[in-house]
Amino acid sequence: MHIRDGLLLLFLCFAAGVAAQSANAVFDRNAVETGDTFVLRVMVTGVSAEPGKVDFSPWRDLLPSDNVLSQSAWTRTGGRWVRQFTLITFDSATLRLPPLKILLRSGDSMLSNPLDLAVKPTYATTDVSDAETIRDIQREPLLWTDYWPWGLGGVLLLLLMIWLLRKKKPKPAVAVHLPPQPAPVVPPHQLALQKLNILEQKQLWKHGEVEQFYAELSLIVREYLEGRFGIPALESTTREILPLIKKAGFPDNLDGVLRELLQKSDLTKYAQHPPSQTFHEKALHMARQLVLATTPHNPQSAIHNPQSK
Repeated sequence: MHIRDGLLLLFLCFAAGVAAQSANAVFDRNAVETGDTFVLRVMVTGVSAEPGKVDFSPWRDLLPSDNVLSQSAWTRTGGRWVRQFTLITFDSATLRLPPLKILLRSGDSMLSNPLDLAVKPTYATTDVSDAETIRDIQREPLLWTDYWPWGLGGVLLLLLMIWLLRKKKPKPAVAVHLPPQPAPVVPPHQLALQKLNILEQKQLWKHGEVEQFYAELSLIVREYLEGRFGIPALESTTREILPLIKKAGFPDNLDGVLRELLQKSDLTKYAQHPPSQTFHEKALHMARQLVLATTPHNPQSAIHNPQSK
């Protein structure tokens, strides 16, 4: 009788220890805007050994692994194991996320609770100061070409002074000095295609210069958008460019291509989170097709911009 009671007590203690094992997942907030980062905390209780990998494959169709920007190590806090993940999302939707699988050192696994996340679109305002700053704007260095109007004005003023001085002295003939003719203006689409060809020849990603590659690619695309559609693309963030370009006559069917190109570049430049190796050449192709599709009088282009002549 005593042996039976002892075995029953041992079984109940074991069952209570197993039942105490649980996994819980929680976001630091349940509503975010597109392009914002947020934190996921995974907590495991009732396990003595440090848990293993957190399997995000159940979220593959809603939050791909590329959206996980960083993760911490497991830490022991108050009798439970805690791990934090920093994520980002760009598509507005109400996400119903299934349970995550947490692998244990014993070879077993645990499932967390399901989660809900509301991703709201970010609306642009007329006042740029009201927009939330996600990352600093990277200013391009000034070039001598930025000052050529001042130089030309100085040359004309000097020529005018020389002409007035010569006019006071009687001479049989007066030399006529004409201002130098400005260089012919290259259309934005031709300039962009030339720069894309040069960038492709560099093959920067093959030399480990992925961040430099996406910095130059983003600059070429922004210069083209500014010259072609007359928007301040070089001075605006990706979030500010998208609503501006839509009002300037940019075709709706290319909105997704432009968004993906600029956001992948931002993630590489500012978050050190480059896309896969196979995307680098694809990014060049996307940029080239975007320019060709919006070139004025191009048969492939379906837009008509009143600013183009």
